[in-house]
Amino acid sequence: MFAEEEMGEGDEFMAVKPWLGAIKEPSGYGDPPKGFDKAPKATPVLQHVFGYRAKDCRNNCFYNKEGKIIYNAAAVGIKMS
Repeated sequence: MFAEEEMGEGDEFMAVKPWLGAIKEPSGYGDPPKGFDKAPKATPVLQHVFGYRAKDCRNNCFYNKEGKIIYNAAAVGIKMS
């Protein structure tokens, strides 16, 4: 009933690619510097967590073996010192 039609080469001439003439390599472009693909040598330090949602939170405050209070806020584990 239905037959698959053979498509010859060169049928993609109808495809329009207007960006081909507009995109150009930036001037002065070269290879990336050495170590570009490695993580930076920096250690982030969390200074403050804004807010604490206690409306519907239960059983999320504990004591550890050292007797310090531990709880979570904003997906951060906090140990009171």
